[in-house]
Parts: sequence; C-alpha cells; structure tokens
Amino acid sequence: MRSRRGWLTGLMFGVLCAMGAVTGAQAQEDEALSYFRQAKVDWRQAAGQSLTIGLNKHPFTESLLPLIPEFRKLTGINVEYLILPESEYFTKLAADLSQQRGEFSVIMTGPMRNWQFVSADWISPLDEFLNNPKLTDKAWFKLEDFYPALISANRWNGKIGSGVGEGPLYSIPVLEESYILAYRKDIFDQYNIKVPTTLEEMAEAARQVKKHAGIPGIVARGTPSVASMGTGFGSGLKSYTDGQWSEFDGKLNATLHDPRSVKYTELWIDMVRESGPPNWANMQWYDAMEAFTAGQAGMIVDADFFAAGYEDPKKSKVAGKIGYALIPTGPGGKVYSGLWTWALGINKATKNKEAAWLFVQWATAQRTLMNATLGYRNYNPSRMSVTNDPRVQEIMGAWGAGSYLKTVARNLETARVFWVPEPERTRMGDIWARALHEVYFKRMTAAEALKKASVEIDKVIKEAGLKD
Repeated sequence: MRSRRGWLTGLMFGVLCAMGAVTGAQAQEDEALSYFRQAKVDWRQAAGQSLTIGLNKHPFTESLLPLIPEFRKLTGINVEYLILPESEYFTKLAADLSQQRGEFSVIMTGPMRNWQFVSADWISPLDEFLNNPKLTDKAWFKLEDFYPALISANRWNGKIGSGVGEGPLYSIPVLEESYILAYRKDIFDQYNIKVPTTLEEMAEAARQVKKHAGIPGIVARGTPSVASMGTGFGSGLKSYTDGQWSEFDGKLNATLHDPRSVKYTELWIDMVRESGPPNWANMQWYDAMEAFTAGQAGMIVDADFFAAGYEDPKKSKVAGKIGYALIPTGPGGKVYSGLWTWALGINKATKNKEAAWLFVQWATAQRTLMNATLGYRNYNPSRMSVTNDPRVQEIMGAWGAGSYLKTVARNLETARVFWVPEPERTRMGDIWARALHEVYFKRMTAAEALKKASVEIDKVIKEAGLKD
C-alpha cells in the first residue's frame, strides 16, 4: 500500500508540476500578447494571410525563430521562412526581387544592399507604413528608441555617390555592427605580446602568437566576395589612411590602386599569408568567427557582436579569455570603423504588404528585441532601451573584464557607413576581393591587382549607366 501510495503521490506531484509549467507558460504568453495589444493597432487585420520570410544564416536569425509562434498567435498570420548562407541567400533574393515574384514578403537586408534594391525599385519605403495610424502606433513603436546612426544608415535619397541618411527609410535595424579587435588575452599575457595599435604591430603580434602558441596568429574573412571587404579589412584600410581614402573619387572613378591602398593591402596580405590559417581564401565570416571561438586563432578583426559567441561558455573554448580593443589606427591615431546593421525590409512585389509590415513591426518592437537579446543572445541590440537595460548591461559588461562595452562605445563615436552609395557595390566588392586573392597567391603584385580591379570596376560603373 505504501508503495502504491508513494506512486500516487509522485504521480500527483508530477501532474501538479506539469500544470504549473503550463500555467506559467500561458501567463508568459498572455503577458506578451497584452504588451502588443497596448498598441492602437488591430494586429489581426491580416489574419489568414501568409508570409514567407527570407533570412540569412546569422545569430539574429537564430534569435528570431523561437519567437515567431508568438507572432502567429498575436496576428493569425501564417509565417514560413527560408534560411540560407549569405552568398546563397543574396543570390536567391536578387532573383526573386528582380523577377518580381514576391516569394519573400519580408527580407533580411541592410544599408548597402538597399542601394541596389532601391535603384531597381525592388523594395518598399517604410514611411508609408510608419505614418499610417491603421498600421502603426508611432507613440508605442518609438522609432526614436533605435540608435540614430542605424536609422540614418537605412535611409537613402537615391542619389548615386551621396545621400545616406536622407530620404525614405527602407529597412528597420535589428542589430548594430561595427568592427573591433578581439584577442586572446591569456596568450598575450603569457608571452608578453603587446596589444597592437597599428597594422605593423598587429602583424608582429600575429607572428608571436603563431610562434609561441602554435596556432594562427590571426583569422579573417577571405572568400572572394564583397562580404570580405567592408568589415575588418575595409575598416582597417580607412583607419590606415586616416579616413582620407575612398574607393571612388568625386567623379565615381575607382581608386583601389591608390598608393595608400596598395601599401595597406601588401601589409594585410603578408600578415594573413604568414600568420593566418591555411584556408583563409575560403573563409566565410562564420568560419572565421567559429575558428576564433574554438581557440584556433590569436586575433580577429571583425564584427563587435561576435563577442556574444566568444563569451558563451556553452559554445566557446575561449570564454573569459578575450580582450577587446579598437582596430589598429593609421598615422593620425584615429579609428574609422565601418558600420553595418542587419535590418528587415519589405519586398515591393509582395501581395501582402500590410501583413509584412505587421511582421516587421512586431519583430523590431522593444519587447521582441529584448526577448531576442536576453533569451537568445541577439547582440548588439539596435534599440537603446534594450542595450541600456540593466540585465543586458550586466551580461555585456562582463565581457573582456569590461573592455568590450568601453571599446564599442568609443567605436560608435565615429563608426559610419563608409561605402560610396551606388547600386553596383556588390559587384565592385566581389572584384576587389578577387584582387586580394591575386595578391595572396602571388599571381600579381598588389599594385597590379588593384589597378586591374579599378579598371574592371570603372567598366562596370560605366556599363550600368552610373557615369559617362
């Protein structure tokens, strides 16, 4: 009898625990729905419609997916999604947009990609949705809560060569990305390696790490595509030239072969050839990030938000062993980091624009981004209120013994979109990246490869009708 009584007691306890868990989950769901219902918007005005979301393989994507059932519950809108690696994603996205099929209603995009999409009239300006009281409660949504630099980066007036920060808003940012140096502080301390402040010092630090620790001294993106150009490499080039160099002159002539660019390229390629991984030429951004996270490199100059992975003890072998610093500077001692922000936009060809906007508004709402950050590590948040939340500050403040937040804060004082606005940026970046391969594999000198790239880019720009 005692055994049966014990079994019944255990069963009752299990049932009560399960009921408690269900009740707790239901309460959490009710709280979330009540938050969104504070907005003076009928969230169910597009119930029964369907959306397909185009997503790049990215930490933000991983943070968004677990939250989508909440959107379905809130709106009655069915959501499907397709996730692809970056190069495949943009190839498929461009095909869908150019053929105006409307397969993707909502797209994962960003400032420089928008220049191509806007010029071709492929994506919708979002001001019409923001200013429609039926679709947006502006006082509730609080566009002013986003970092101004991120909103500015996603505005463009459509003028080739200028106009960033002006004109319509084409996408809503979901995270902030500037570029910093992350290094293995434990290795640097053990072997008394100086934290570099110039490119020459970084090359020497990479040599020392490889010599003493037996791992690549630096890891970096290296694939022959635009994704390799505007991050660590491009920011380093801007800093090396004290912000005085640009990929085009005032008449939209390519200047990759400028002597300053040539010298920087020689130093960078020599460094990654001598001290980088043997597969540098095939490394995507996530390959470089994962290599550093696995303890297979001494330094990486890349996106600041990668730190969320480095500092995750469940996935990282280097958590708690990293230091953070500004990227190496040029003779003037100033940093000129690039700025990127993944963002959500709307395909102009979609038949369900209102439903698409409801998704964008929900996905970028304060509560959604807070949950994505606290629950699923969406760093760095695009909303100031999320970044400044004490819970988020406690997590990020511990990274690099406090050096992470200080470095990012200093970086954002000058970080900006430094590419010249023009719709052929992707092709131009691919040509530039291929030139680095010519140098890396010693098929050409840096001067020869970059001059050839400039000529090729000038031809692309002229054929596109962007200049006479």
